[in-house]
Amino acid sequence: MKLRYARVGFVVSVLLFAGCAATVSRSETSEGAPLARQVTQSDHCGLTAPGVVYVEQYDQLQRLSRLPAQNLALDTLASVDFEREHLVLVGLGQKPTGGYGVTLDSSIIAEGVLELAVNVRQPSAGAMVTQALTTPCAVIAVTSQGWDRLRVSGTGMETVTRKR
Repeated sequence: MKLRYARVGFVVSVLLFAGCAATVSRSETSEGAPLARQVTQSDHCGLTAPGVVYVEQYDQLQRLSRLPAQNLALDTLASVDFEREHLVLVGLGQKPTGGYGVTLDSSIIAEGVLELAVNVRQPSAGAMVTQALTTPCAVIAVTSQGWDRLRVSGTGMETVTRKR
């Protein structure tokens, strides 16, 4: 009888260990660098629809220069080492006034999904804001390894999930 309980205990221990090993979650690269870092943000990115733009190669930056009314410092973005990091532009789409913005809050890789949590800023009711159309976004450098899906979420925006 004791042998039977020992076997059951052993099997349960192995299953628990295997389950923990299968749920890999990490918050930094193997070199200790952050999984994601905010490079810049702008009130005028030129992304008129809300969503995510993924840039994995230097030559893809040229597409960003053709966005209407964009005000991104492309020289800063060009300095990213695309062997180690890729860029994710998180856009809120066209907004009717100033006072909107987005910033990186946290990042984690869980089960092959790079999850970016962002803070979305909205003007408070009755706040004095500029009366101009804006297209706010954040540009985030992310690790190029350890994930195959991207999920971006935050209060005040729809969750966006996409393959690499």
